[in-house]
Amino acid sequence: MNLIERRTNLIKQINNIADEQTIEMLEETLGYYAHSGGKDITDGLDKYQMSALNSVMQEPLEKDILSEEEFQKLFDKWNIK
Repeated sequence: MNLIERRTNLIKQINNIADEQTIEMLEETLGYYAHSGGKDITDGLDKYQMSALNSVMQEPLEKDILSEEEFQKLFDKWNIK
């Protein structure tokens, strides 16, 4: 598929979107990439910030997740009438 076909396909898909939030998301995304000059969001980070970002990315996803039972135990005192 060449560039013109891809653009035409995207325009058709955009014209079929009825959800305003989806259109807003597309506008924001296009705006970011149109004005970013090809730079990544991490390009402006120093070594310390990159290190911190990488360490957070290496943490297990479940690290700060509580089960419903644990949540209830922590907040039972607030449920007193």
